Amino acid sequence: MDGVMVAIERKIAAELPARFDIMLDGWTHASEHYLAVFACYEVNTRQKTPLLCMAPLHEAEDDDLTARGHREFLATMLPRDYGVQLEQCRFVVGDNCSVNRRLATLMGVPLIGCASHRLNLAVKADMASHEDDLAAVHVLMVKPRTLKQSAKLR
Repeated sequence: MDGVMVAIERKIAAELPARFDIMLDGWTHASEHYLAVFACYEVNTRQKTPLLCMAPLHEAEDDDLTARGHREFLATMLPRDYGVQLEQCRFVVGDNCSVNRRLATLMGVPLIGCASHRLNLAVKADMASHEDDLAAVHVLMVKPRTLKQSAKLR
């Protein structure tokens, strides 16, 4: 299996242009933090987004889950596995969390924040002002969950 992984890494490294973009997302599961990193670039006018890594961040010193820890991970992984430097990245695509904003600042590139994430944050902020109404609707919606109560609505 390691041979397949090395072959894929070499193929991606061979087609990575001098300037590329990074798309990433991090999440925590069972007390372990993971990071998925994709490269974004074009080959013959065709968009490519290969997965560069999806790994737990245990390689980061002291399990550093800060933007600085993410930067160190990327700065180590990219040259080791793909022969490119982090400085070749033009921008970062990710959600709008503080770690990603700080990571982009540390890298000196723009963060292209997730529009869906921004919309979700805006809807949550707007819904907060209607919390009492939403609670009342929730109480009404829970009542017909039983078969007997839902039959009354038919």
